[in-house]
Amino acid sequence: MKKILAYTVPVLLCLAIGAIGSYIQTPAIRVWYPTLVKSPLTPPAIVFPIAWTILYIMIGLSIGRLIAIGDMSIVRLWIFQLLVNFLWIIAFFALRSPILGLITILILDVLVFAYTIYAFSSDHIAGWLFVPYMLWLIFATYLTGYIYLNNTSTATLSAANRVNNVIATESKTTYHDMPTLPYSTDAFEPTLSQESFDYHYGKHLKGYVDNLNRLIVGTPYEGMRLEDVVQQADGALFNNAAQVLNHELFFENITPYMVDIPPRLRSAIIRDFGSIEQFKKEFSAAATSLFGSGWVWLVEDRGGKLSILTTTNANTPLTEGLNPILVLDVWEHAYYIDYRNRRADFVKQWWDIVDWPRADSRLKQ
Repeated sequence: MKKILAYTVPVLLCLAIGAIGSYIQTPAIRVWYPTLVKSPLTPPAIVFPIAWTILYIMIGLSIGRLIAIGDMSIVRLWIFQLLVNFLWIIAFFALRSPILGLITILILDVLVFAYTIYAFSSDHIAGWLFVPYMLWLIFATYLTGYIYLNNTSTATLSAANRVNNVIATESKTTYHDMPTLPYSTDAFEPTLSQESFDYHYGKHLKGYVDNLNRLIVGTPYEGMRLEDVVQQADGALFNNAAQVLNHELFFENITPYMVDIPPRLRSAIIRDFGSIEQFKKEFSAAATSLFGSGWVWLVEDRGGKLSILTTTNANTPLTEGLNPILVLDVWEHAYYIDYRNRRADFVKQWWDIVDWPRADSRLKQ
């Protein structure tokens, strides 16, 4: 009986820590984590709960085996590493701090390495049970470090502001707030004037947000994520929700700073269009030739292939199962104050303010 308890108690403790951690990190995974620029080696989301469940069982079995053979000298170190494991969840997900997460997981790496070495010296099976955990932590350290190093650009500021809007929205009676711009509205002169921002962002987008908040009250869509509303609603509610989402993507997609195209996005564009220049030529042609009001998109299909899509009015790639990477608003209100009817000039100047890192962060493949 004592041997059974030696195994089951640590395993159940590990699984309990995992369950509590999963509950704590859920809000961040829903609204913060998807906005981060992540490593191309990041596994699909479904991999993480499966991997951690298996690892937690193996972590518990390792110390259980040592306890069963009467070796109690390493129990304190085992408990300490499990505590630091839990603190990493707090640091990275609850506090939403990549730097604190990186520091915590580096400490955890040292503790787990020390435990593994000791476990091997006492019992080889106990040691081997910890090896997958140690290897997974090395990989997780890389993923955390990548997030820390690649989330200090304007793309990250934009993402962070959007997260704050979602959090604020959840605590207010309104469904959706105006997105906070991560730049000054006078920072784009002469490409876009402050007056243009005042009307485009301050009046047109605000009108859509106000209409959305008014129309959604009392409907089954109240409390849903904006993306889900867009994919499920119809009529006036869809039009206003989609316009809010499309405009948020547009304003997130521009920056007053000169930024290069990240290697991953550059390679994908060259793969599917032949060259960056050819892509810009085709995208610009689609933007200038679109009749009436609408949007021009660089989209990614489920297989990772990029293509150019034009949509009219409030239509969006989400309803077609496509992932939006880059978007240009060619409604007249987006450019008429600065360019009058010269849409082609607006399109040409727009390339100078594209936030390529933000576009790269939207790639899923």
